[in-house]
Amino acid sequence: MKKRYYSPKLKEQAVRLSYQREDIKELADELGIEVQRIYKWRKAAKTTTSPKPEKPIPDDTLELKQLRKALKEKELELEILKKAVHIFSKNDGRSMNL
Repeated sequence: MKKRYYSPKLKEQAVRLSYQREDIKELADELGIEVQRIYKWRKAAKTTTSPKPEKPIPDDTLELKQLRKALKEKELELEILKKAVHIFSKNDGRSMNL
């Protein structure tokens, strides 16, 4: 009996489709492979996938964080000034003796 070779691309597609479909047997029949083979490929895919190394944060992301922080600070300052104006306007135009 001749040993069959399956390309890594076919294996990857079969594994991806097996998670998307409900009936793996039907998928195996469509692909012309045994059901057990798909389960083996799924198991192998789980063990070979390792966590990706963290990518360095691009400068744009750091700049965005800094801008958001500055915006929050300015919004807080504006809120404080609005409250101060509201407090001073309660005096109906009378001067306050400080």
